[in-house]
Amino acid sequence: MHITPTALLALFWMLFIGWGFYALLQRHLRLDDQLADTEAQLAIERHARAVAELALANTHLSLCQATKHQENVRESERQRIARDIHDDLGQNLLALKIDLQLMHVSTTGAHPLITQKIDGMICNLDNTIKSLRAIIYDLRPIVLEAGFQSAMEWQLSEFTRMHGIRHAFSADPDALHAPEDADRDAMLYRIAQEALSNVARHAHATEVDIKLQRFGDMLTLRVQDNGVGMVDLGNGRGCGLPGMRERVRAIGGCFAIDSLPGSGVVLSVSIPLTVAFAAH
Repeated sequence: MHITPTALLALFWMLFIGWGFYALLQRHLRLDDQLADTEAQLAIERHARAVAELALANTHLSLCQATKHQENVRESERQRIARDIHDDLGQNLLALKIDLQLMHVSTTGAHPLITQKIDGMICNLDNTIKSLRAIIYDLRPIVLEAGFQSAMEWQLSEFTRMHGIRHAFSADPDALHAPEDADRDAMLYRIAQEALSNVARHAHATEVDIKLQRFGDMLTLRVQDNGVGMVDLGNGRGCGLPGMRERVRAIGGCFAIDSLPGSGVVLSVSIPLTVAFAAH
C-alpha cells in the first residue's frame, strides 16, 4: 500500500494536534489538582484563623474579667481599710479630743501656758481628724453613689481647696447619659484621682482641665494641666501611671500621655463601653 506524502503530513498533524490536546488536558488536570489543594489549604488556614481569633477573643474576655475582678478586690480592700480606719483610729482620735476638751475645761485658769498647750493639741488633733477623713474619702468615695459628675465635682473642689490649683470640668451629655456602671465610674474616678495627685506633686501647675467625652462606644477622660511638662514620657510621671496604663489596656482601652517641656501634660484614657465592663 502506497502512502502519499500528503497523507503522511496529515497524519503527522493529527498526531501533533492530538498530543497538544493531551498536553493541554494534562495541564488542566494538574491545575485543577493544584486549585483543589490550594482551596483545601485555604480552608485549613481559615479554620486555623477562626480558631485563633476565637481563642484570642476568649483570652481577651478572660483578661477583662480578671482585670474587673482585680479592680473589685482592690476596691473592696480600700473600703475595708477605710472602715477599719474610721471605726478604730477615728474613734480613738475622737475619744482623745473629748479627753483634751475635758482637760481644757478643768485646767482653765490654772496656768496660761497649760491652757495654750492644750489649745494647740486640740488644734493639731482637729487637723489630724480632717486629714484622716480625707484619707477615708479617698479610699471609699461615697460621693460616687450620687453619680460620676457629682463625684468629680467634689474631688476637684477638694483638689483646689488643698492645693490652690484652679480647675475646670466639662462632660458631654452623651458621656453622662452612658449606661450606668459603678465599676466603670469607680475606675475613671481613680484614674482622675491619680492624675490629679501627679499634677499636685510634679506639675507646678496653676490650672487643670478635665473633660469627659463619648465617641461612639468609647468613653474618654482627658486631664490637661499647664505645668512644666515632662521630659521623659516613657517612664511616666508618678509610680501609679504604669499600673494605670496596664489596667486600661487590659480591658481593651487606650492610654496616652502627651507633653512638651514647659507646655504641661495631657493624659487621655479611653474605655470601651461595650467590652470593658459588659460581664457583671
